[in-house]
Amino acid sequence: MKNIVLLALPEVQLLDIAGPWDVFTSANRFLSNKQDFGYHVYLVSGTSEKVIYSGSGMPLSCSHTIYNIDFPIDTLLVAGTALSVLDEISPDIYHYLQNIAPEVRRMGSVCVGAFVLAKAGLLDGKQVTTHWKFADALQKSYPKLDVNVNPFFIRDKPIYTSGGVSSGMDLALALLEEDFGKPLAVEVARHLVLHLKRSGVQSQFGNALPEYEMMSPFTKNVCDLLKDKLGKAITVEYMAESLNMSVRNFSRVFVKESGMTAGRFLEKMRLDQAMNMLEYTDMSIDMIADKCGFGHAVSLRRLFLKHIFLSPAQYRKAFKTTE
Repeated sequence: MKNIVLLALPEVQLLDIAGPWDVFTSANRFLSNKQDFGYHVYLVSGTSEKVIYSGSGMPLSCSHTIYNIDFPIDTLLVAGTALSVLDEISPDIYHYLQNIAPEVRRMGSVCVGAFVLAKAGLLDGKQVTTHWKFADALQKSYPKLDVNVNPFFIRDKPIYTSGGVSSGMDLALALLEEDFGKPLAVEVARHLVLHLKRSGVQSQFGNALPEYEMMSPFTKNVCDLLKDKLGKAITVEYMAESLNMSVRNFSRVFVKESGMTAGRFLEKMRLDQAMNMLEYTDMSIDMIADKCGFGHAVSLRRLFLKHIFLSPAQYRKAFKTTE
């Protein structure tokens, strides 16, 4: 039997735990006639308390804490939580992960759990992913990481990271396939009414830019300056002059504050506006391209295929909210 630990912190997202848990325990049903196969799944608290509260307020009773684990661990997955929690928890969690890493066969994360592994120094030099909303923050906070927001999960052995929330189930299915083969993984996926491998990428579900609230004050000022002018020709010179800065100084400060060039930021702003208009309006794609500053639909299509791996028409069909 393989011992799986799902490590939970206060305000953990329930699906980050329940999703992988159901994948592993469902596998046991199909392996019930094989005594030495299957999984023991443990919910372990990353604090000294066995009862913690999820982000939705539901209390969770853990079988162990990081201070009293008394069994060998095959695979450890850190579940996601609120970013604010990471500054409040004991440093013991990071020391524990550093110490246990050489002893486990695999270690991974679901959603924001990647920040925990990163803070423990376990992701340096690795290609990783996390929830699309927090990918830029993860890259900026930990520049030694190679953050790729597109995949639902990334395997960079012995580290496995997954994207937002439900992506933990994609990762768990991949781990199951790795352990017991594709036929069993397919059976479990069918049982849970899931795709064994989802098509598409994470970025299809999110914005090109980080959430406004997560931007620095300087970046917010630039965002506010541009948001009503995206259909017009905008230059770096215009941005710098509007903030009473030289082009050189503006460009330097902008990259430092946002993690990208001003031109790249403008492109992503326009992409986000186009996505919004495709979702909430019946405006033609040509008109959307014009109003977002792309000039014509060919440029808009090229950018969508580059960043979202869908054409504007495909995106509208998948995400339009009104008939």
